[in-house]
Amino acid sequence: MGKYLVLCFLIIWCSHITAQTIKVEGVLRSETNVAIPNATVIIYKNEKIVAFGYSNEIGAYQIQFQFKNSESDTLKLVANGLGFEQQEKTIGLGKDTEFTVDFILKEKLEDLNEVVLEAWEKISVKTDTIIYKVSAFQDGSEQVLEDLLKNIPGIEIASDGNIKVNGKNIDKLLIEADDLFDDKYKLLTKNLDANVINEVEVLNNFEDNPVLKKFQDSEKVALNLKLKAEKKNVWFGNVDVGLGVENHFNSSASVGLLKKKVKVLNLTNGNTIGTTATSQVKSSETINISSANIDKKIEKRNNEIVNVDNVSDTNFSNNEDVFNTSFLNSLSFVTSLSDHTKLRSHTYFTFDEIEKQNLNLTEYFISPESITFSEQNNIKIKDISFATELELKHFSKNETYYTYDFAFENNPTQTRNHVLFNTERISQVQDDEKYNLFNHLKVTKKISDQILWLNYVYFGINKTKQTLSVLPNVLSDVFNNEDNAQINQKSETPLKYYGLISELKGKHNKSEYGVEFSATVDIDDVESAFRFDNAPIIDSLSNNTSYRNTKFEATLKYNYTISRLLKLSSSLRFSQNYLELNTAKQQFFFVNPRIRLHTKKTKIGNFGVSYNYKSDLPNSRYLTEDYILKNYRIFTKGTAEIQQINNHNFGFYYTFNNYKKQFLINSMVMHSFSDRGYGLNSQVTEQSNFSAYTVIDGGRFTNYNLSITKYLSPLSSTLKIITNHNWTNNPIIINTIPSPTINYSANYRLQGTTYFKLPINFKFGFQYNYAKGEFDSQITTNHYYESNVDATFRFSDVWLCKFENTYYSINHNTYWFSNFNVNYTPENSRWSYRLSANNLLNVKAFNNVYVSEFQRNETRINTLPLYVLLNVKYRF
Repeated sequence: MGKYLVLCFLIIWCSHITAQTIKVEGVLRSETNVAIPNATVIIYKNEKIVAFGYSNEIGAYQIQFQFKNSESDTLKLVANGLGFEQQEKTIGLGKDTEFTVDFILKEKLEDLNEVVLEAWEKISVKTDTIIYKVSAFQDGSEQVLEDLLKNIPGIEIASDGNIKVNGKNIDKLLIEADDLFDDKYKLLTKNLDANVINEVEVLNNFEDNPVLKKFQDSEKVALNLKLKAEKKNVWFGNVDVGLGVENHFNSSASVGLLKKKVKVLNLTNGNTIGTTATSQVKSSETINISSANIDKKIEKRNNEIVNVDNVSDTNFSNNEDVFNTSFLNSLSFVTSLSDHTKLRSHTYFTFDEIEKQNLNLTEYFISPESITFSEQNNIKIKDISFATELELKHFSKNETYYTYDFAFENNPTQTRNHVLFNTERISQVQDDEKYNLFNHLKVTKKISDQILWLNYVYFGINKTKQTLSVLPNVLSDVFNNEDNAQINQKSETPLKYYGLISELKGKHNKSEYGVEFSATVDIDDVESAFRFDNAPIIDSLSNNTSYRNTKFEATLKYNYTISRLLKLSSSLRFSQNYLELNTAKQQFFFVNPRIRLHTKKTKIGNFGVSYNYKSDLPNSRYLTEDYILKNYRIFTKGTAEIQQINNHNFGFYYTFNNYKKQFLINSMVMHSFSDRGYGLNSQVTEQSNFSAYTVIDGGRFTNYNLSITKYLSPLSSTLKIITNHNWTNNPIIINTIPSPTINYSANYRLQGTTYFKLPINFKFGFQYNYAKGEFDSQITTNHYYESNVDATFRFSDVWLCKFENTYYSINHNTYWFSNFNVNYTPENSRWSYRLSANNLLNVKAFNNVYVSEFQRNETRINTLPLYVLLNVKYRF
């Protein structure tokens, strides 16, 4: 019995040796020496809350707590009082256990909005701003910002990297309230170290135009990133070097300085693990270029005709099938030239070498006999991109806001495709040169408290040159020539466009009105030349199409606030179009109405219904006179018939946002139909496919989607349910058989994230996709399943392991991918280490069977085999 008493005494004695009682006390006063009662003092260790307390009626506070410390430990004290600015102080722990720390707080000059703090200390709500404390949503395995954002309820990262907040695309991604990347924000999310972020703010009712913000409410949403205190006003960054077997690597570096008047950020990445550089600089926003829009930048890019890369994208979520060598460097800065003038610049360089291999068996279900052929593709792509952008913003004293934006892009690409077509070997060589030049000038002028004047002038040039050579000539039977003759084709699609948009906005009582005038010119040409070897150009396979559209528009806008909760928005657009197609001229006059009835913030959510009627005209790719070769077996041709396409669009949406309880609903139904459209009339044989655009009957499209996000407090978890449904009905003609193609697709997904205060946390998901197609009385179906379970184990403050498991079932073909990584981060060290192993089961290929309305494709695609990487990261 005495032995047990001695043992208990030793345990208690040891616990008192390793854990000491720390006592911190002091007084909080204002600059006028007035005591500040009911203020909070929070003590942090490495951004984690250790203890907290409140000041009494005379401003005094006292905090006493147990703490395991070493002589090198430091604690951060943060004092907050209502109406006062936050103040921070640090104390160093040595032999002392009692400290006196006084605070003198400065008064805040601006008015404070109501702040609601959640009991679980993860979220605060400040009117239109929702603030997420990221430490509450981290499991420790996050490497870059995108990993962190995926953990936050209500924020969704699409497969292409675009960000949505409760179903709505974000307008900007800011860092410390400044925009460094504009629509190229994927460079930031995929490369910025997640460790530097302290808070993520969701900014509802966002508007970066200060004149417009004071004048009207906005429906835009943005994200703002708040850095940790020690990363502000100093140079910070990291170098991450990762090397592995089979010449695999994934290395990155970042360096930044974020001060109030100047912000600089340089991001670099090179890898061979499936993350291409080009995908990170693709625009994060799609703009409808068929009509002017004063709120967005109008940047048009012409369609590329030639494309010998005919390997279809897969459903895989983690780029398991991408073989690449990629590099990017992005330099962004923003600086305040004065109190009213800001200059932003962004320059990037990307390089990708991509290899694709697949075996494709294709069968067309066409009467009276089906057509079958096989293709084995071996594709190599070299894609280089260089771009620079310069933006100047100035807010003058006379309430006028100017923005000028200039951008230049250069994107040369080389594509080599060696095809085994049935038993015949074919070589395809494609070289592209693409240039883009964009100019934007916007001026917003406050005329009075009730009237604004907005002006937008833009000018752009797009030049795309493509050369294609094919050997041998698999079309020799079609053209009655020798099969050893090489096919050569050169094509250019120059595009020049410019325009002016001017709008007067006014408001009176419950009404808002606007009158907008615009004049735009699009000059869109297609030039191509087709020949065999060095023989003369074949006129019937060459084009010289000149297409010009001069458009004048006037739009009347009227919005009326029916009640505190209900608002009506409407517009009526008159459009006069002058078209020139080569020597032919035509005129079109459109009247396009739009109306929307929607609620404002209500206790049960927001509702809205809308209708708009829109008339469109075809672009140049529908109007080429003769055939153009797209790849070794496909020709496309336009039509000289220009007809307007009239579309009816109906919509209904419902959203519910309770950020306080983290309960979010987003639902939308859209239905559209047109009276006619441009569809393909195709003649398909085993050797070739000749497709010509023609005016056919219109189609129908219906989409329904629903997402529900809920934080389950008893389980410390977030659960999200997503479903999306599409119905389409479009006519098509294949081998003289006209028939509608009727499609239905459904997607169901359940996903969740746990935030246990335990050493283990999970991310899980299940997805089912179903597709059904009908053509010429034939019905086909497709089934796709995906499930994932990721487990993160934190064994101690320095050791963390993560297992990622993903299961795919594609039309009864099953695949399992497993990844593992272990992270070691020594305490109080700038160094960290990560060992990762991907594709542990060494899956080397997969078969994807896709059955559409009129064809069946069975494709075998290679995947990245098992590889191991060791990463060493240094943060400064």
